[in-house]
Amino acid sequence: MEKKESFRKSAMLCGLYIGIALIIYQVILYLTHQNMNPSYGWITYVILTIGVFLSQTGYRDNVLDGNIKYSTALGYGVSVMIFAGIIQSLYTVVLFKYIDPSLLDKMGSMQEELMIKEGISNDQIEQMSGIMSKFRSPLFLVFSNLFGYAIYGFIISLITSIFVKKEEKNSDQIKNDLDFKE
Repeated sequence: MEKKESFRKSAMLCGLYIGIALIIYQVILYLTHQNMNPSYGWITYVILTIGVFLSQTGYRDNVLDGNIKYSTALGYGVSVMIFAGIIQSLYTVVLFKYIDPSLLDKMGSMQEELMIKEGISNDQIEQMSGIMSKFRSPLFLVFSNLFGYAIYGFIISLITSIFVKKEEKNSDQIKNDLDFKE
């Protein structure tokens, strides 16, 4: 009998693949100067959803011999997303610390422009900018990334696990299915 992969090792590998896919997508956005364009954010969720679904089905089919409980698929999907979040967080630190340190300032300017468009007074903008600057540190972004990926992973996995779950039928269930068909 073939030696089965461990849950954690498989989740780490799939999280690595999803993390790399996201980094490639974000590098493309960065190089085309679209990384500050919020209308491309939904593509990230498509990548995450497809990645979690493929990871769960791969784990089910290749490691668990085609059967997986809903709870196992859910936990696996969240684990995959946490590992993807770790990879994404490392990229975030490299991006903001070494590749483009001015990107955090650009984000702050963009937030200020949005507040001006909303009609917020200059005093309130200055006060909010001071508070928001504390939340724009690379370390805070790492923790918020990890937390966000865990939450997104949970939500995405709640949905994908419905379609991925496949439990082995015992002999009584098979007999009932056959009796029902007759």
